[in-house]
Amino acid sequence: MQIETDLNQMNKKKGPKITTVLIIMMTIIIIAVIGVIIAILSLQEQPLRVSIDGLQTALPADTFVFGENGKIYVSIRDIAQKLNYEAHNGEYKVDTEDTNKMYIEAIDETETTSFYLNSTTISKVAPNTTDNYMNIVIDEPIIEMNGKMYITSEGFTPAFNSTFSYNSSNNTITIQTLPYLYNYYASIITELGWAEISEDFNNQKAIVYGMIVASKENTGKYGVISLTGDEIISPRYDNIEFIENAQEFIITNSSQKVGIVYSTGNTKISVSYDEIKVIDSDLGLYLVKSNNKYGIVNSEEDLIVHMEYDKIGVDTTIYQTDNITNSYILFNTYIPVMQNQKWGLFNLQGQKIVETEYDGLGCVPKNVKDKVVNNTLLIEPQKVVVLEKDEKFGGIDTKGNMLIPVAFDGIYSTISAGETSYYLLYNEKEYDAVEYIRLIKEQLGIANEDEEDENDVQDTNTAVEDSNSMQNNAETNAESSNENTPTEASTTEPESTENTAE
Repeated sequence: MQIETDLNQMNKKKGPKITTVLIIMMTIIIIAVIGVIIAILSLQEQPLRVSIDGLQTALPADTFVFGENGKIYVSIRDIAQKLNYEAHNGEYKVDTEDTNKMYIEAIDETETTSFYLNSTTISKVAPNTTDNYMNIVIDEPIIEMNGKMYITSEGFTPAFNSTFSYNSSNNTITIQTLPYLYNYYASIITELGWAEISEDFNNQKAIVYGMIVASKENTGKYGVISLTGDEIISPRYDNIEFIENAQEFIITNSSQKVGIVYSTGNTKISVSYDEIKVIDSDLGLYLVKSNNKYGIVNSEEDLIVHMEYDKIGVDTTIYQTDNITNSYILFNTYIPVMQNQKWGLFNLQGQKIVETEYDGLGCVPKNVKDKVVNNTLLIEPQKVVVLEKDEKFGGIDTKGNMLIPVAFDGIYSTISAGETSYYLLYNEKEYDAVEYIRLIKEQLGIANEDEEDENDVQDTNTAVEDSNSMQNNAETNAESSNENTPTEASTTEPESTENTAE
């Protein structure tokens, strides 16, 4: 009985102590929670800081926009001026102020990059050139906000050849440019066990993707390492070239044979060619040369175009107003090839659509009087490639339809107030090329570009055979009458530009 009494007294004494301890613990927890909330609010109120190459930089308040999707969007124009680029409206090398397009030029003249509103593709090209653009697919489309064009932080890296990172704990954006990164790694390359970094601009760009093209002391051979010095490609090659949009490397061995290696170090295309060049990284197509002959292989090294051609691709400098971005693939459809001074066209599947029997591709007009005209290879509105044979000109569309028989004296374009017009010349008479093609399509039952018609997708070989027949008839008509238009498909002569003007 006494024991029970003593226990009750002890419990009565412990009660107040337990309560006190609980109160103290709860107080500590509440204080801690309040501290966390205050810290969070403090960080949220902390102004955004921007560091470029280690220096804090002031930028307009809307240069960076934090999206609800967790992405950070960067104003292309605002950031360009801080990274030694000049930003311009419109399209590079085209006289237009289209606000849906813009481009930036590096002040050191290393590269020009083009942007297109709502597009997930940016295009890069060496200065003062307009062909062989390198297209790079980015994570999200270019968007417009606050009257400006914005790119995501992920797209920022290839666009500006710079790294981008955001530290949420101190609300800081850190940007490191390629010159800054190159100088840093050049200063520590010996610590990584290598002699020096490649000075080639394309190779320098590998650094922003976490790789370094460098040479070994004593051997002078090149290899590739990670930023921490881990070997990716062994240093045994005479030359290495970084391909940015594919993030691969063209390697040249001591026998001056070339191939392609993945960024993982695995071989993609064997080191067995005299030359190799990426002509479309998205499609995985490569121009290869061996024994002075050219061909096309895909990423599995299957031959798309056999190595039996003297030349592949066109000289786009002759057709500067056509705005050709890839001299090897026209309209994303045709691969131009030349053999024994004759030209033809392959499609991307390796089928020969146009036999190598034409004297040339495109028209350089010689007999147009009192008019400034442009050389023309492509009739853009109707996706037609111009062909030449026996000093006569015609054209084939991307479906294999010979819509313009090779019987005209010239095909050319003019530009007025930024608008391009295309013309056909026959017996010193000028015809609207786009309208002519539209009429021919109607006669052949082919849908125009702005129409949806199953007839537009037809058997290529049949279309070419039909058009060849039309061409023969056209040439007969041209010989028999100087007043007839060179086509048998149309029962009435299209109006010339003189009649249209009237």
